[in-house]
Amino acid sequence: MKRRRSDRPGLRASRILTLLATLAGALLLPAHTALAAGTTYYVNCSASSNGSGTQASPWNSVTGVNNTTFAAGDSILFAAGTTCTGQLTPGGSGTSGSPITMGSYGSGAKPVIDANGATGPVIHLLNQQYWEIGGLDLTNAASSPAYRSGVLAENSSGGVLHHIRVHDMNIHNITGYGGGWYSTNAGVGVQTDHTTPVSTWDDVVVENNTFDHVDRIAVAVTPDGDGQGTGLTTGTVIRNNTMTYDGADDILVVKNDGALIDGNKAGYGGAKNTCPPSGQYCNGASAGIWMSGSSNTVVQNNEVYCHVNGADGTGYDVDWGNHNTTFQYNYSHQNLGGFMLVMPPFTIANEPTSTVPSDGTVIRYNISENDGTNSGCPASGTPTHGTGVFHFVGNIPNQSGSSAAVPLIYNNSIYVNKSGLNTPILYSRRGSSVTGTLSFRNNAVFNYGTGGYFTTSSGSVYSNNLFYGTHPSSEPADSAKVVTDPEFRNPGNAATSSSYTDKNAYQVHPSSPVIRAGTVISDNGGKDAFGNTVSATAAPNIGAYNGTGGNLVSNAGFESGSLSPWTNSGAAPSVTSSNARTGGYALTTQASGSGANQTLTGLSPNTTYLLTGWAKVANAGESLAIGVKNYGGTETFTNVATTSYTQAAVLFTTGSSNTAATVYCWKNTGGSGAGYCDDLAVEALSSATNAVTNPGFESGALTPWAQSTGTASSVVASNARSGTYSLQTGNSASGAIQTVSGLGSSGTYLLAGWAKVATAGEEVAVGVKSFGGTETYLRTSTTSYAQQPIFFTTGASTTSAAAYCYKNSGSAAGYCDDYTLVKLP
Repeated sequence: MKRRRSDRPGLRASRILTLLATLAGALLLPAHTALAAGTTYYVNCSASSNGSGTQASPWNSVTGVNNTTFAAGDSILFAAGTTCTGQLTPGGSGTSGSPITMGSYGSGAKPVIDANGATGPVIHLLNQQYWEIGGLDLTNAASSPAYRSGVLAENSSGGVLHHIRVHDMNIHNITGYGGGWYSTNAGVGVQTDHTTPVSTWDDVVVENNTFDHVDRIAVAVTPDGDGQGTGLTTGTVIRNNTMTYDGADDILVVKNDGALIDGNKAGYGGAKNTCPPSGQYCNGASAGIWMSGSSNTVVQNNEVYCHVNGADGTGYDVDWGNHNTTFQYNYSHQNLGGFMLVMPPFTIANEPTSTVPSDGTVIRYNISENDGTNSGCPASGTPTHGTGVFHFVGNIPNQSGSSAAVPLIYNNSIYVNKSGLNTPILYSRRGSSVTGTLSFRNNAVFNYGTGGYFTTSSGSVYSNNLFYGTHPSSEPADSAKVVTDPEFRNPGNAATSSSYTDKNAYQVHPSSPVIRAGTVISDNGGKDAFGNTVSATAAPNIGAYNGTGGNLVSNAGFESGSLSPWTNSGAAPSVTSSNARTGGYALTTQASGSGANQTLTGLSPNTTYLLTGWAKVANAGESLAIGVKNYGGTETFTNVATTSYTQAAVLFTTGSSNTAATVYCWKNTGGSGAGYCDDLAVEALSSATNAVTNPGFESGALTPWAQSTGTASSVVASNARSGTYSLQTGNSASGAIQTVSGLGSSGTYLLAGWAKVATAGEEVAVGVKSFGGTETYLRTSTTSYAQQPIFFTTGASTTSAAAYCYKNSGSAAGYCDDYTLVKLP
């Protein structure tokens, strides 16, 4: 927990030394008289003699800057490629529309301002406003920590000060206290001091900077301690900064209203916790990006990774006393404590908001990849308070009487696939059962680890989530859940050559079961993590991605409510608002000889494509086909004869000059009930090589398949779906298995096999196991061949899978044929 302290820090050494330096300068050197507004002053610390501050006669040290009171519109420029030693304490303030600017001139590397180990900030503004500082290199390394910062803008005026902008800086090697107070140990600190009336800031912008090895924190916009009162700083924007190896946290706002933290990238923080002398603020816990005592904070489009702090260690944190905090479109990976820390209320002296539970917390469209471990990072920590993707310090904060009392966690994609990783998805330091309620909807949880979930008070909502992989007993009940592979594009970012990297790895294939499988959520933000629109009325996807996966089929789920661009085939079908698999609509055929076609254009010749779709029939025993024709090869299709939706998969390769294909849903002739199709998809495969050897048993022998335990199976010259041979199982406890090697770790694959039984009602299974995840299989009980397509993802260190055909029980044989195992691109 990051907020307790033993005592309020006394007057900091930084302010004392700054005052002493200013007094010394005033006593020893004549003050420079500011020229007319709009004057540009030049500093070249490599000049052999000190000048008057013009370009032809520049100052050659920081003394000239420190002894000048600047006016609105003035500029202070340091020569590129030079180094100045010392601390800057320029005087004066700009005005609205006419700030004082500090930057560089000439060509070459950024000018360096090196405080040479002095205590305090490299650049200090005290009760000054309308400043813009950019294009400089700041450093202040020392052999031992002290209160040091890069830029510190401090307000003890008892009022509102305006417009501090720090941009395009390189701030590095600031040796502060890793466990000390924030803004006085920051790359950029914007601070309000304890005053009556309260001091605050408006319009603080920190953007496009690079921070490296800053102790404690890269950016902090805070009071000078806890218990600052009710005043809130407004207009804070912290965006597009890069931060590495911060000693503790990366970004913090305290007592802010409307702060925007956007597009920052922070890694490897949290390794230091050195505290200042006894009696001053000391806290060794840290997280990446967080806020406390703040309202209407938006944290979006950030990436935090490899945070190593053992006490908290999460990428993000909604801390004490916050109101209406939104975390969206963020990417979190390999953070030791997990993705998101959630603090309960507790007591801080003189800080009444700390006792109020944070309300209005929304966590949506974020991606968490292998959080809960530092595996793969250059350094690692040891957790002292446990880990969890969603890491609650205590009970769930619910603010009584608030219209947004319950944390809303929806449309996040969570990936846990590291050997032996036991990161819980919902974790509390309080234990496996907590009080309070939350809403957990439309989240895609891929979990190959052993971690589970805490239980909550009655009233929590769990709806339309995907739970794939391990299914612990604590997994929440969810009547609308999906349990099949989400088909992420590049899960774990394992394929370094993939065109889908970083958070883009968690886009999905068009055949993914998450598409249109979510529930509508009001005030959903309007877009997903990738900029795709999220409708306020139509069913969204599950997870952080709401696109179509690059589906080549238009109106694939018939969600337009009309047939176009599909066309009638045979007896006219219709698009109806009933019998949908996902969303609100499906294609409904007539009873016999009825369907719809769609011609796809712009395909590539000599390219293999995967067609998938979902179908069912009203009457058992009748059949409906999903297929493709007019592509330069033989028409191919898969029949579905089930009364509940079943997925079909068809591989087809275009001819040498063919750039089009016609896909269709077709109710075969002779039936008396309707058929239904939904969620058709087509995508190109980068490689269509079948990884299964002897996939149709056409060698006439079992090899390299092996017998499963139990009754022997055999290859027979009968009951083949294609060719001459098929696999025939025994009546029960019988089958064959093939270990397929040479697969890629953390790769998504399709296994498709065909099976049937000799006696209706008995079952034979097509399945896959030993791939690093939970064994998965599909069963058929029909006496004609039915396809069983299974999507699965290999483990983080697994490069093989075992495909099988197995008849569990019964009095007659089962048959399997035509296995295919291909990698999705």
